[in-house]
Amino acid sequence: MRMAERASSTGPKTVRATTGREWELFVSDDEGPPRHAGSVSAPTADVAREQARNLLGWSVDDVWLCPADEVERFSPSEDSR
Repeated sequence: MRMAERASSTGPKTVRATTGREWELFVSDDEGPPRHAGSVSAPTADVAREQARNLLGWSVDDVWLCPADEVERFSPSEDSR
């Protein structure tokens, strides 16, 4: 079972609002490199920043915010470009 399926089967049956752009959140603390912490939907970077601050600001040192449609994941060993 995928994580999203597991989470939805135990949590409330709500749908995330789709108003605005999807933003990916990456965080870091004193213990290592940045890691993916989730995503928020917001119409602008400023609104996404405020949402990220409310969700994560108290628990991490740094937050990186990037538009989800600009994030690309690949494996260098399998990249054929």
